[in-house]
Amino acid sequence: MLPVPEFDQLHIVSDLHMGGMAGFQIFRQGAKLAALIDNLRQRDPASKIALLINGDMVDFLAEPGASYFDPRGAIPKLDRIASDAAFAPVFAALGRFAATVNRQLIITLGNHDLELALPWVRAHLLEKLSGGDDSARGRITLSFDGAGYACSVGGSGVLCLHGNEVDTWNVTDFEALRRMGRDLLQARTVPDWTPNAGTKMVIDVMNAIKKRYAFVDLLKPEVEAVIPILLALDEKQAPKLSKVIAVISHLTWDSLRRRTGFLSAGEESEVPSLALDEKADPTGALDRLMRQTFQPPRTNQDSLLDYIEGEFDKGSDPLQMLEPERRDQQLGAVQAIADWFRGKPKHQVVLEALEKLEKDRSFDRTASDPTFERLNEWVGPGFNFIVAGHTHLEREIPSAGRTYFNSGTWASLIQLTAGMRSSPEKFKPVFDTLDKAQTIDQLVELLPGLVIEKPGVVSIQRDGGAARGSLHHAE
Repeated sequence: MLPVPEFDQLHIVSDLHMGGMAGFQIFRQGAKLAALIDNLRQRDPASKIALLINGDMVDFLAEPGASYFDPRGAIPKLDRIASDAAFAPVFAALGRFAATVNRQLIITLGNHDLELALPWVRAHLLEKLSGGDDSARGRITLSFDGAGYACSVGGSGVLCLHGNEVDTWNVTDFEALRRMGRDLLQARTVPDWTPNAGTKMVIDVMNAIKKRYAFVDLLKPEVEAVIPILLALDEKQAPKLSKVIAVISHLTWDSLRRRTGFLSAGEESEVPSLALDEKADPTGALDRLMRQTFQPPRTNQDSLLDYIEGEFDKGSDPLQMLEPERRDQQLGAVQAIADWFRGKPKHQVVLEALEKLEKDRSFDRTASDPTFERLNEWVGPGFNFIVAGHTHLEREIPSAGRTYFNSGTWASLIQLTAGMRSSPEKFKPVFDTLDKAQTIDQLVELLPGLVIEKPGVVSIQRDGGAARGSLHHAE
């Protein structure tokens, strides 16, 4: 392994998602995080202790007037976030941490805070966190180039990556990001930023939906839980969700992978069909729709990929690229399910659609998931610990001599537990709350216990001549 920084303790948090206006802020743990940072600052003065924020520290996509990418508006947005009463204690605590000897503050890039990588935004963030003090500035490392952050604790190698690096839907083209920063800084004319599919969904679809249904940012798992509930609550969302399914699932995946080097030229596979007999079997249609939604289909026709990329670059509506019969299939599947909702009590229909959550292991910290599998395969030998975030779901998985951690999130979450789903009577107040609440504050007030906080911290500490890692929650 190449020479890397050495620490006695490394503490990792991720996915703070500081951003958005009051009532719609999914980060609600400012005082607790500030207390944690101060605790790390004050403990063991002689020990070299690092705090690493592993991506999505701020959330530019949650800010008013959010766009795919906002090079010129990023600094005002960052200043607004840092001064917001909900987030200011965290920024102040980070400043105190960086001002302390034997402390190192490290921040990696996520997929909701890409603008931090631009040279002028990076410089502004450094100034804000250091207070202009050169010694404090020297204790801050901004790892925004896509390589993640590698270090050693007690002789054990540690690699921290946000996790979107292996998520095709949210992959970042770091070379394009670097070029845009260079060209804008040099006053050149630059093309519009090409967003990944996840960013397009947030800006084009989900931001509008969450103005009415605040739960969409919190509920896990997204596909199996969010989509059927949204369809039941508001059938007018069907065209938007159809577009997500038809466009992103069937067109964007390979284009993005190919642009960013994730798709080899010889890779072949087929695009699955969503031709469903939903009129005859609406329950089966919903189940198949949920299983096929957002899967990464591929095509073996390079010419088709080139055409799709060209249409994206021209700003064409990707839905119109589908053949009429396939477009009808995509829209018809969702609309038929929406039609079926009219015939039964909505909460009962959704409860039946959520039966597959009986086997869901999203909240099982020992369960394998795609992020673990891809990073574990992707990262070479020499690392005893791999630490990610991005999914908002905690993980602690030993694997072939090393341990994979996902630190989860400091944002709020909603889990539809087995108890909530045990009967229509138990599920109805949950469903009604999701329907009535228009802000996150109202979700908390209307049904205590529905919104949960699991502020995860991964701690890797020197233990004799080696290191031990643990995943725990901040108290």
